[in-house]
Amino acid sequence: MKKLALISFIEGISLIVLVFIGMPLKYIWGYKIATLILGSIHGTLWLAFLYVLYVTYREYKFDKGFILKMLFFSVIPFGLIPMEKLIKEFDDKINKKQEEGEFINA
Repeated sequence: MKKLALISFIEGISLIVLVFIGMPLKYIWGYKIATLILGSIHGTLWLAFLYVLYVTYREYKFDKGFILKMLFFSVIPFGLIPMEKLIKEFDDKINKKQEEGEFINA
């Protein structure tokens, strides 16, 4: 889950930078290269996020609602805040089951 938390945070920051720095640079000051560079970086990070989300899903078998929420929050600025909360709640659930000695299949 640490990889998912890390990539979701980095991807969320890249979206904020794209929207609040890249877009004004392009549409207010005419620097089209800003969105080309920042958009490419964000797109690559978003694909990495999707891959890590899929790998994490395969490992922990969480429900589809979690995936849909993560996908929704990944496309809105500042969605990284609720994404971090979701990951923390799920991680706490996994840790609790491990402490109780249950088989991990959250």
